[in-house]
Amino acid sequence: MKAKPKKLSGTALVELELAKLLARLSKPGVDRWEADTARVRHLLSLDADAVMKRLTSKQDEAVGLFSRLRTREGMIELCRSSFTSITFSELVRLDPLEQAAVEAFHHTLGELRWYVRYTEDMPSTVKSTVTMYVVRLDELHHALNAAIGPPEAKGHRVIHISPRGKGSG
Repeated sequence: MKAKPKKLSGTALVELELAKLLARLSKPGVDRWEADTARVRHLLSLDADAVMKRLTSKQDEAVGLFSRLRTREGMIELCRSSFTSITFSELVRLDPLEQAAVEAFHHTLGELRWYVRYTEDMPSTVKSTVTMYVVRLDELHHALNAAIGPPEAKGHRVIHISPRGKGSG
């Protein structure tokens, strides 16, 4: 005779599910997944930070070279990023909000790269257009850091805490 399965109470069911989750999370593969994901976040953050430092410190010099020598190499170099070598299997580790922030930053950087590579604009227009892109990229860089963390976070998850409203206890 087969015994009927015992029906669990709500609390017992929650405890059972928590125990299953804890068992799954304590497996070595999960730790490895999280560590690798943190490395992906960290590398993306370092790359975006390096791009922004180059753009803000050298944009005037690169536009000056374009103006005097009609060479685009300096401006193209400012847009260099390691992001183009990242794979889908690495990006899939990020959650959708992180992916969106990374994509927005690199999409705009790609637009700037295209512009400086193929523009026929006069130097004054190039200067104002590059400045506009740098301002937009700075905004997107802040959003990227909010999503995946700044380089100092070393890839650890960003925890968003919403401020308490006035008068709420």
